[in-house]
Amino acid sequence: MISYAEVEKLLSIQALDGSVLSAYLDVPVDPAALRGLPARLSDLLALGGGTAGPGAVRAQAEDERMVRRLLEMHARDWLGHTAAIFACSQLGVLESFPLPCRLPERALLAARPHVRPLLVALQRCPAYRVAVVDRRHAWIFSVAAERVSVAAGPVGGTVRSAGFGGWYGLEAHRVQDRIIEFERHHYRDTAAILRQAVRAGEPEPLVVGGHQEAIPRFLAILPAELRDRLAGSFIVDPHTMTPARVRELSGIVIGDWVNRREQHLAAEFGQQRPDGRTVTGLNACLTAVGQNAIQLLVMPVGGLIPGFACTRCGALTSTPGECGHGRAAAQQVPDLIEEIVIKTRSDGGEVTALPDPPGGIAARLRFPVT
Repeated sequence: MISYAEVEKLLSIQALDGSVLSAYLDVPVDPAALRGLPARLSDLLALGGGTAGPGAVRAQAEDERMVRRLLEMHARDWLGHTAAIFACSQLGVLESFPLPCRLPERALLAARPHVRPLLVALQRCPAYRVAVVDRRHAWIFSVAAERVSVAAGPVGGTVRSAGFGGWYGLEAHRVQDRIIEFERHHYRDTAAILRQAVRAGEPEPLVVGGHQEAIPRFLAILPAELRDRLAGSFIVDPHTMTPARVRELSGIVIGDWVNRREQHLAAEFGQQRPDGRTVTGLNACLTAVGQNAIQLLVMPVGGLIPGFACTRCGALTSTPGECGHGRAAAQQVPDLIEEIVIKTRSDGGEVTALPDPPGGIAARLRFPVT
């Protein structure tokens, strides 16, 4: 399963001659159609191109052979998925991931792996946690793509029946108080386990499931750091559920949560603020990222925009030599949007994707730029 840690690992791969092949291929559901994947790879490379330095041209044929051998071995494991493949024969690199959601196909050669589609996949199909609770038990699930791992949560002791009346109902009152206090301790223990789990890994949304009466009681005691990650809830009988059913119900919640976030972001960027900290369009974003000003970058899901990066100062431009160091220092890059994304992340900014962002690409800035 792809993760943000894997993205950072891929970004550490550098080939000065631009010989890293990145391919995103739709693997058909029908095994009989797999024979067409190598030809599809060649077609995508012809369309996507890349930096294509002399070393890259020599290495491309070997990179393609590596990818073809990989497809022969593993394509049947990826039926119905988009496969992300990265190959560089000169560095001995061959990495592959089946993505959790379908993305546009593309292939190109560059100095490093093309990771922008991976970030889109992580945004649209995130790994997440599920807590299913009732009054005495809790189950915690970790869901990543089609995999569900299960960990048993805290199991409380038993209490006397709330229907036991005792003398003038006083015993029933005491038992009921014990039940309520027991539930609170149980929910707090479950929240503590959840908090420890989410702190140990990457930021993940949280979904809560269980009986209708248990969910609001559990949500009421969640600490702020878990409430901020809450994507929603679903009703399920904890004692008849299966991991597959939990994944199905929680997947609906996560899908709605992702759509709401994208709609909110699109509406926010559709309203121009008078503070000068919202910019749209490629040139404005190039200026902003050059001044380390981008706090939130909104990138498109698809498309490639070729451009240039200065080998001396790192400036990104749509035409060579714009930064003042001349054309000789300008190195071609296959996708300026990818370069803006990587620079924004290295500056501590956030990156998200929309199908049709304002101006093709937009940004919210830390401060106005000239």
